Amino acid sequence: MSRGLITRNESRSSDDTTVKVPRKVSYSNPFNPLGADASGTNVSVLSTPRKTSWRSAMRGCALIYVISFFLITKLSILYVPAYADTIVESVGWPDVTYDSSVPTLESVLGYAPGDQITSEELAHTYLRALAEAKPERTQLVEYARSWEGRPLVYFLVGSEQTMDRLGDVKAGMQALADPAGLSRGEIDALIEELPAVVWLAYGVHGNEIAGTDAGLQTAYHLLAARGEPFDSISNNTLVAIDPSQNPDGRMRFVNHFRETYGIEPSVSAISAERREPWPAGRTNHYLFDLNRDWLPLTQPEVIGRVKTFREFFPLVHVDIHEMGTDSSYFFPPPAQPFNPHYTDTQQEMLDAYGRNNAKWFDRFGFEYFTQAVYDAYYPGYGDSWPAFQGSVGMTFEMASARGLAGERRNGELVTYADGVQRHFVTSIGTVETASVNRESFLRNFVEYRRSADAGEHGGPREYLIPLEGDHSAVHKLAANLVLHGIEIRRTTENAQACDVDLPQGSYLVTSRQPAGRMVRTFLEKESPMSEEFLAEQERRRKLGLRAELYDILGWSLPRLYNVDVIPCDRVSISEQRFEGTDLPAYEPPAASQVGWLVPWGSQAAGRFLAAAQRAGLNVQGADEVMTIASRRYERGTLVVRLADNPDYDANGLHRMVSHLAQLSAAEVVATDTSYSEEGVSFGSRSVMALPAPRIALAWDEPTVSYSAGNTRFVLERQFAYPVEPVRVEHIASDELDRFDVLILPDGGNYAAALAARGVERLKSWVDRGGVLVTMSGGTRFAADDDVGLLPTDLELLAGGKEADDDDGNVAEGTILTDQDAYQKAILPEAPRPDSIPGVLMRTRITQDTWLSAGVTDGVAFMVQGQDVYRPLTLDEGWNALYFDAPENLGAGGHLWAENRRQWAFKPAVVQANFGDGLVIGFVADPTFRAALDGANVVFLNAVLRGPGHTARVR
Repeated sequence: MSRGLITRNESRSSDDTTVKVPRKVSYSNPFNPLGADASGTNVSVLSTPRKTSWRSAMRGCALIYVISFFLITKLSILYVPAYADTIVESVGWPDVTYDSSVPTLESVLGYAPGDQITSEELAHTYLRALAEAKPERTQLVEYARSWEGRPLVYFLVGSEQTMDRLGDVKAGMQALADPAGLSRGEIDALIEELPAVVWLAYGVHGNEIAGTDAGLQTAYHLLAARGEPFDSISNNTLVAIDPSQNPDGRMRFVNHFRETYGIEPSVSAISAERREPWPAGRTNHYLFDLNRDWLPLTQPEVIGRVKTFREFFPLVHVDIHEMGTDSSYFFPPPAQPFNPHYTDTQQEMLDAYGRNNAKWFDRFGFEYFTQAVYDAYYPGYGDSWPAFQGSVGMTFEMASARGLAGERRNGELVTYADGVQRHFVTSIGTVETASVNRESFLRNFVEYRRSADAGEHGGPREYLIPLEGDHSAVHKLAANLVLHGIEIRRTTENAQACDVDLPQGSYLVTSRQPAGRMVRTFLEKESPMSEEFLAEQERRRKLGLRAELYDILGWSLPRLYNVDVIPCDRVSISEQRFEGTDLPAYEPPAASQVGWLVPWGSQAAGRFLAAAQRAGLNVQGADEVMTIASRRYERGTLVVRLADNPDYDANGLHRMVSHLAQLSAAEVVATDTSYSEEGVSFGSRSVMALPAPRIALAWDEPTVSYSAGNTRFVLERQFAYPVEPVRVEHIASDELDRFDVLILPDGGNYAAALAARGVERLKSWVDRGGVLVTMSGGTRFAADDDVGLLPTDLELLAGGKEADDDDGNVAEGTILTDQDAYQKAILPEAPRPDSIPGVLMRTRITQDTWLSAGVTDGVAFMVQGQDVYRPLTLDEGWNALYFDAPENLGAGGHLWAENRRQWAFKPAVVQANFGDGLVIGFVADPTFRAALDGANVVFLNAVLRGPGHTARVR
């Protein structure tokens, strides 16, 4: 019997014994289910040998058995036996036999594990075959649908006894998740009978491909393998396998691969087979990185996953990825910084999982690394979000072949089968760790939830969310928190707490609940990093080195939504639990013979305008304040007059306006007069017609796909307004005249992509009345002196080293008197400002432009990079929004002092006339991850109201 992993060229006989045959690395034709090329000959890739001489050496090593069980006293974490063993090329497990009634991948799909890249559809075919073979031990469940209509499924594997009481397992875990109502005896009884629920999630990035096939092999082994560790796993665990978290992205990659594959794998880094065209398969239909959506919860794939998670409360959730071909393999423990709301116990369990996976990797001679690159700070990953539910979340990363094979820079070959194999090993190793430590890990879960409920994490007792400002944003924030599993209450009468007025319908969030650490992480301005870590980053920053941070530093939900949330320790208010759906009842507007007013400045009002424009209503917008029937209406108020809509009589327009009010949840006020007691009247030049704009969105290279997709999503899905993506190469076309607005999302070198003709064509379009809206890299393009669309300039580092005018080979002599002088001497000349990894910065508004109508001081933007611009002068345009003073600038995330000083009072959103048209530049992307709801009003001003302030293009 083999002591190593079963190779794909080894066969199993019907009596479960293993017959060994010679190994070779072979790849079957992916278009032929029999694995043969056009001549019927198996295609072998032996012409590009691995440069790993240790492989052949290891094959001749004697088998060494080293059995080591040991105990972490604090957690009672057990480890399982370790062995030294040989390396083989494919997928299987040592020292086990197999149940021949369970179909193999090859028997169902016609190829061995790792030979082909299995499509989403075929993965489901194989899982159905497994379920049909072992219905008493499995369940295949659809939990969501992607935007393109593809099912997302999980495949449950457990013992017959566990599957018979699946409902009890869910109920038991939900009970342990809220242990305050349980006696110690009830907790002990549940822990005695419940399995360890393990969630293995593969391929959240669609072009990180090996995970799906690894998941299929994991499913097969959990059902077919006999012997340890599988016998214990069956008794102690319930395993859920999510074979593809991003089916749309995976199919985008698979289709590309099929279209470019030849007769054997292309291993070059620049081969078409391994280089996907824009936008690549990483993202979903709307080009979202689904591994960042666990916090904002905008995408159906992640929303479905979060709901399912809260049914089972798995003890461990693994998010399985791929990384660059030149890497090896990563599994936890993760790198610093840790989010401060991780517990010591969770970190020790991460170490336990890591040690067991390391044991197996050492046995098989696989390279790996830990405690580097991948940190545990941002709470919106698939490995971090579960931690704030009391679980252990982990990321595994494998060097990607990005096809069937890829060559590293050192000449070594990484194959698809390598990725399948290694992900399979860590999957089984993880399940094994949960199995061995079932009882102690269940107790750790209960203790996490109990201690949070008791407030042992510290912090304020309550967070108050007054129903003020944008009511629709307040309700959306509360509903988002409920979706995360956070308990929310709503006031049933007007009240006051901690000197804060709370109108009826305000929300209360206690941190004394099982998800209390999540409450603090999501609602507080900042999650502090350790002083030691910050000191190291400061040292690196001074040397011009990158910060050791993997993602954004700021994510405070109140600032993302632009909603006030106030910490409070003294609350005694009449309230009731909020379930997330029981929102205030819709109040229809009264009838009118004159028209209706819609106060501007809320998400709901934005939805009303978008819907009214799509419905063909003639809507106006007031750029100035007006007072009608003794009520003051602020800048931006929408006006729908009966006289402006001759296609409707009074009753018909009332029905239409009522319908739009119900759809949007906007406040709509009937008026029987157009007389303004103070401020502008309906007939004023400051009340502008807002015709429905045709919006084009730059698409394809060189746009940043995230930015393009986020922008499209915000308009299409959050405001139901259609957008037409236009490839950048076609912007020079005369068809551009069909559009009123063109959005340039964040992107690379637009000037090169457009070429001189395209740039001139774009400028001519704006000059004749077009509205150009730019974001981040798009703004950098518009502000370039060679383009000249925005009259502003990028800044160098304030106080940085000036450029040397001497171009000769001899420098002027200097004397460096101390270390500080040396540090200054080695700084680069004319440096740019320090790059910011992702921090929320607060803004102020300029009252004198329509672009800031409905926007309040305090709106935050997610600032990344180093693009600081000088403010526009009064004769150049408007700084519609600009960043706040240094002491108020930070709205979430750590901000270096130099950044704080230089970014203060610099423009965030600029507006400039260009001929008869307008250019509106966002320094930072207002649609970042579709999470910046607070920036939506100024964005809608630009795209839905902008054409009303310029000559229309026709």
